Amino acid sequence: MLKQSLILAISSLALATILVSPAIAAPADSIGTWVNKDSNTRRVTRLVITSAGDELNIQVFGQCHPQDCDWGTVPLVTYRVNFQDTNHSYSSVNYNQNFANRFLTFGHAGKEILFQGYTQFLDNSNRPKLLLP
Repeated sequence: MLKQSLILAISSLALATILVSPAIAAPADSIGTWVNKDSNTRRVTRLVITSAGDELNIQVFGQCHPQDCDWGTVPLVTYRVNFQDTNHSYSSVNYNQNFANRFLTFGHAGKEILFQGYTQFLDNSNRPKLLLP
């Protein structure tokens, strides 16, 4: 599987995570394993994007101990900029983890993918909604 890099960084305006990769031209170009370069992250450690026919699936792993938590594999929804666009430069995924609902968005920008995540806790813990950098 193609190894690619995942760099977590916070943008002062967008609070986006930047994923570095070759230029993204089509949905299939995002297939592979994306590994976070920050081995000390307390958030997303890696993404695995796979093909299922004409569809893409994503498997997200979060930092846990002693091994990463597998959020599971779900369909990755891709979006076009317009009807003529064949690149599907944007995508999203929703994870309902019973205790929390997590919505992740991805945007392809040349050699980067911008990643944004949102967490809403559902477990009556009164924790605030979070932006996932």
